[in-house]
Amino acid sequence: MANKDADKDKKAKPHGQAKDHKDHKPPKPESKDKDKEKAKKAKEKEKAAAEAAAPVEPKVEAPREPADPRLKFVKKFRGKFLPRGPLRDRHTALFARWNSGDDHGGVTVDELKSLYVDWRATKLKPTKKKAAV
Repeated sequence: MANKDADKDKKAKPHGQAKDHKDHKPPKPESKDKDKEKAKKAKEKEKAAAEAAAPVEPKVEAPREPADPRLKFVKKFRGKFLPRGPLRDRHTALFARWNSGDDHGGVTVDELKSLYVDWRATKLKPTKKKAAV
């Protein structure tokens, strides 16, 4: 019950009045100086971080080597069926050289292109003639 009476006394006082406490002291001017110093240090850290970020240049990677133009034609033959005959013989001979080593046996783009063009020509269907009306 004593607590309830104490609470009523606290509520009865107007909001603007406060008890005088021995512990209640106005803030010291030193704390303002400390706050200013902290603010200065924070600004200096921000500046240092900004300066550190600005001069760092992105690492430029060495430009890639251009792709081997022969690969364009080699990929077109992967998984494809060539019928028996001179085209298959040319294909097996070229790819035996291609798979022989790191330099691909000296296979040229022209050899692969001519084989591809000849192979595509055999796959074309003849055009139908239009009926005369």
